[in-house]
Amino acid sequence: MSNLFKRGSLVVLWLLVIAFGSKVSAQDGSRVILPATGQAMGASDSPGILVNGTLYTSGQGGRNSDGSLASGIQQQVGQSLRHLQNILREAGMDFANVVWLNIYLTNPHDVDAMNDAYWKSIGPDAPARTVLVVGALPDGENVEINCIAVRNASQMRRIWPRGWPQGPHIDPPAIQADDVLYMSAQGGMDPLAGKAAVDFRGEVKQALDNVAVILKTANLSMKNVVWVNPYMSVDGQYDVMGSVYKTYFEFGNTPGRGTIQVEALPHNNHVAFSCIAGADLAKRKAVRPRNMPPSATASPGVLYGDTLYLSAKDGFIPDQGIVTPDFELQLRQSMRNLLDGLQEADMSFANVVFSTVYLRQIQDSDRMNNLYGKFFKNKFPARTTLQQNVDLKAEAAEQISFIAVRQQKR
Repeated sequence: MSNLFKRGSLVVLWLLVIAFGSKVSAQDGSRVILPATGQAMGASDSPGILVNGTLYTSGQGGRNSDGSLASGIQQQVGQSLRHLQNILREAGMDFANVVWLNIYLTNPHDVDAMNDAYWKSIGPDAPARTVLVVGALPDGENVEINCIAVRNASQMRRIWPRGWPQGPHIDPPAIQADDVLYMSAQGGMDPLAGKAAVDFRGEVKQALDNVAVILKTANLSMKNVVWVNPYMSVDGQYDVMGSVYKTYFEFGNTPGRGTIQVEALPHNNHVAFSCIAGADLAKRKAVRPRNMPPSATASPGVLYGDTLYLSAKDGFIPDQGIVTPDFELQLRQSMRNLLDGLQEADMSFANVVFSTVYLRQIQDSDRMNNLYGKFFKNKFPARTTLQQNVDLKAEAAEQISFIAVRQQKR
């Protein structure tokens, strides 16, 4: 959660949310979840957004409620999970309701200690999970955790392909909640043989084959995928990944996608794919604004029922690319590109419930907050902000991805 201690006049806003939250819920079908535990709040994000029975949370760091940093990574992970649990409980849920969880670390040597703390806290009903090592997190945090949870846990089932490893400390390959499938990040190791591919191209193929096996076990196919995050820990391999990736999807009907280069991935993986899929193809529709041509690798967005999964956008101008190094101008253009996708699905910024902001430099957090928050008219989505790697020469100053939801009328 960014800018944990810069509350200012937003305290008044949050008090109004607490006072009138039930009225907001009755009017638009969504509710800001604000735990009554005293934990710090971000400058332009909500701790959680509950809409249509699904909860989306902001990234939760490892600081104590008084702003002090817990000592040691295990304590910080435990505190991060407690913050997350407070949000879940405020929404009438707990860890057993979580279907999709993302953990961001800043030190690859902390992965084992993080796992120890995670498995002590998460309970027996573990969610699908992705673990990433990134360049930096806001406010000097060493860990942040966000999640998606569903109110009706009775409709959840874990998807385990035949022969894949199972055990008390193994992430389920996927969880299906009603007709939506949430997948743990899949890397380039064969789960049956326990061996990694010999080169990067082979890793990409093996990871996508793993995705396909999970989908088949759930009686789905690659056509059902609505959103993919390819994470790469190596530079200069984007075209290699894309050349393999595009063979798994139908041209012009590809999932929404955000390709992110991170610092490291667990188990010495160099690529991993995190996916969401929808079981009912009749509810799936690729969303493409007129200024964005069809692509072999990504749709600008995919609408599944009432939920829109928007690809990550940076500050490019269609047909021209990025034309300015200015951070604010790039951010405005990114938000313009995202708005094109929202409007194509008859939505607006008011429908955004889950946002991930990938910065080139975490030092730009304040400038991002000051401008980003103006687009949401004081109704902020849940958000996670991170510096994806340490390449400070990247042309794009930021990338942003959205999940947006059309609230069901009551």
